[in-house]
Amino acid sequence: MMVTVLRLSCFVKFQLEDAEKALTLGPLLAKFNTMKVIGRKGYVSFIDYKVLETATNNFQESNILGEGGFGCVYKARLDDNSHVAVKKVDGRGQDAEREFENEVDLLTKIQHPNIISLLGYSRHEESKFLVYELMQNGSLETQLHGPSHGSSLTWHIRMKITLDAARGLEYLHEHCNPPVIHRDLKSSNILLDSNFNAKLSNFGLAVIDGPKNKNNLKLSGTLGYLAPEYLLDD
Repeated sequence: MMVTVLRLSCFVKFQLEDAEKALTLGPLLAKFNTMKVIGRKGYVSFIDYKVLETATNNFQESNILGEGGFGCVYKARLDDNSHVAVKKVDGRGQDAEREFENEVDLLTKIQHPNIISLLGYSRHEESKFLVYELMQNGSLETQLHGPSHGSSLTWHIRMKITLDAARGLEYLHEHCNPPVIHRDLKSSNILLDSNFNAKLSNFGLAVIDGPKNKNNLKLSGTLGYLAPEYLLDD
């Protein structure tokens, strides 16, 4: 079983973390005030689809930053010339809907320097959209296996990325009660900002590791990228 030293509840201290998130993300969230924000879920904006369409130049292919199982991630330029990342979720099945709602729900409740910040979300017809802070150096996978073949990753930077990822996991496993289990931790879901600070992303498969989830979600997630104690804990 997972050993817990400190388990400060993400949900019991929800108000304190909301205040911290408001201070941390305030400048970015304020930008949406001029972009037809039409709703709120926690401190995450519901953004008019037209805003995202304009910011991505109608989701132009040249703006694609990466591609996942349910769609692409686009670089978007806001009306003040700042940039964010927009994930377009094209899946129409229950899995796509569940992962979308799960990611919005979790990322409005958790806040840590090594976990990606969700700035907003949207829906349009069958598509759903998630708006994140832009991570300028892409994913660890891209850095390692892309055109540069890891040339930018010095030994010091690699160690920093490892520690950053570990700190993010420690927060999820030890400082949230019940713990949050990512269930898809791989290099493509570790994102790097302009200073190679690492942040965990893609929480669609994440679960709250409480008793009610023990029997119905145990085998979900990407095998090989799950916390081993989660699989072994009966």
